[in-house]
Amino acid sequence: MTHGREAELENDRQPNLRQKLMPGNQAASCTSHAGKWLFTNNWCPRCRNVTAIIFCLLPKVLDAISGLTPRHIRFPNTLQKQQETKQGFYLISRFPHVLGAIDCTHVRLVPPAATEHLYRNRKHTHSINVQAIVDHQGLFTNIVAKYPGSVHDSFICCHSTINQHFQDGRYGNGLLVADQGYGIQPWILTLFGNPSTTAERAYNDADRRTRSIVERTFGILKSRFRCLDITGGSLLYSPEMVWKIILTCAILHNFCIRRNIPFLEPEPHMPEEEEEEDGGLQHEGNQQNTAAGVRRRQHIVNNFLKLITITTVLTDVNKHR
Repeated sequence: MTHGREAELENDRQPNLRQKLMPGNQAASCTSHAGKWLFTNNWCPRCRNVTAIIFCLLPKVLDAISGLTPRHIRFPNTLQKQQETKQGFYLISRFPHVLGAIDCTHVRLVPPAATEHLYRNRKHTHSINVQAIVDHQGLFTNIVAKYPGSVHDSFICCHSTINQHFQDGRYGNGLLVADQGYGIQPWILTLFGNPSTTAERAYNDADRRTRSIVERTFGILKSRFRCLDITGGSLLYSPEMVWKIILTCAILHNFCIRRNIPFLEPEPHMPEEEEEEDGGLQHEGNQQNTAAGVRRRQHIVNNFLKLITITTVLTDVNKHR
């Protein structure tokens, strides 16, 4: 058999590497491994050459996809989008004026030696603290992924662009629902620490059901992309690279939601941080509450009281028919 024929048969047995390196396949190859082993040290010895190629392409792919953040992670800025979002949240638990649910989650990394202490979080592991806002569909509409794990959630929020936009009145009467790690503002409402009335308990129940969408979305994100989850170990890249990985995964998550690509796992894995968030680690009063924020929360509570009263009356009327 001639050398040329041997080479031809060899090409039939192995994928064409040149075809693998076409731009479209670069993105497909990298992102298809994002939730498995690409961002950790779990290398496959039989695929070492392919792994090395993907490893070299990773920075280019991350730059390309994360650069699309303004197009694919968008807060509802038009009146029509805001109304659609408010209506979507209202249908969940009758909580009015909600434009998003805000929370933070931690993504582990191996920190730079010189600044290791900055990345040590309250659980004494090293991470990036990622703030995200999601809408009623579980789409990411805002992400801040640049702060080390030692930074508190409320600090990230106070120094974020979205917070400044709310202060400037850009979103009208729109608001965000948050856990008790945040201070109460006219545009950020949290639970009552010790509800004492039926209306306050109804408010807390509606708040929890409304806010659960962000916790579930974190669970789906980390289940789709295990590199972000505690079960995937710690990312072995610089913080700047980790920011891009997080943004890339969030963009791909939004793409899946908008294209109705099913999430195959029956129940999303709930990240460790979210599982313990409501377990007493953060209490109302940790952050400064504004008088305007407290008044707005009480106004919504009064509306819940009216709703409870109307529901009770209708129930009594139906009983006596």
